Amino acid sequence: MNIIFDFDGVILNSNHVKTEGFAIVSKRFGKEASNCLVNYHIKNGGISRFNKFNWFVNEKLGIRDEKLIENLIKEYGEVVNKKLLECELRTDLFNLKNILSPSKWYIASGGLESEIINFMNLKKLSILFEGGIHGSPTPKDKIIKNLKKNFDPKNEEKWLLIGDSKYDYECSLNNNIKFIFATDWTEVIDHKRFILENNLTFIEGIEHLNREIII
Repeated sequence: MNIIFDFDGVILNSNHVKTEGFAIVSKRFGKEASNCLVNYHIKNGGISRFNKFNWFVNEKLGIRDEKLIENLIKEYGEVVNKKLLECELRTDLFNLKNILSPSKWYIASGGLESEIINFMNLKKLSILFEGGIHGSPTPKDKIIKNLKKNFDPKNEEKWLLIGDSKYDYECSLNNNIKFIFATDWTEVIDHKRFILENNLTFIEGIEHLNREIII
């Protein structure tokens, strides 16, 4: 079994940090514009910061300024990096790895790839994700497509994506893999209705995973 984990809101309780980061870096543009960016971010959970700041500057502010976008992305990264190390990890990942053995683990996130790799290295957790830690600027949907390309479809490899956003579910559909919705730290306001409407398997957090659930 190949298990792909989203990062923010699944492995790390960091959704609120990302949301606060968007609010902080956009507040100088006024309350209304800042609230629009925060709402856009929440509505488009799993989409990279590059896309969100492009939308904010180009569409919301109506400005064509690549340098401004670059500066906002950089500032946002600085704000977030300071706070990530304070966030709560979901569970004992080494214990979970044993429970789900044999399985191969991956991370596919809308978060910045280098940021997540640095965090996981500091926490000495990278070794658990032998399939690699992947993130933006490559879109999550493309990351998953690329991962599956490395396998012969004749081998009928089993894949599972665990996420906490509607976009994560879309990525699972686009790549024809099983999906489990992790609910405890999601920022999807109507996630209960979304789960029911789409008949999704769900868990509060990944510590509730077991071999029966993932197969």
